[in-house]
Amino acid sequence: MKKIPKFKTKEEVARYWETHSFQDYHKDTNDAEIAFVKKPKKTVAIRLDPDDIKSVEKIAERKGLSYTSLLRMWIKEHLSREAKRLS
Repeated sequence: MKKIPKFKTKEEVARYWETHSFQDYHKDTNDAEIAFVKKPKKTVAIRLDPDDIKSVEKIAERKGLSYTSLLRMWIKEHLSREAKRLS
């Protein structure tokens, strides 16, 4: 079993793995503990015109998203643009 060498820079790491296969070294690694933390969401009720909802649903379907995900995405994008504009 090969040992993964020690590297001094990220560039060395990149060059090494361009010419070597991780398959030869997988036994020299440990499982990582990863925890993903989702921010809690708050429910907000807004009244929208039924035609607007239908339009959003059609656009979301074409994009492969739920309409609520698309609306959240649009709100985040708009908030980001406004924050940049105001700063």
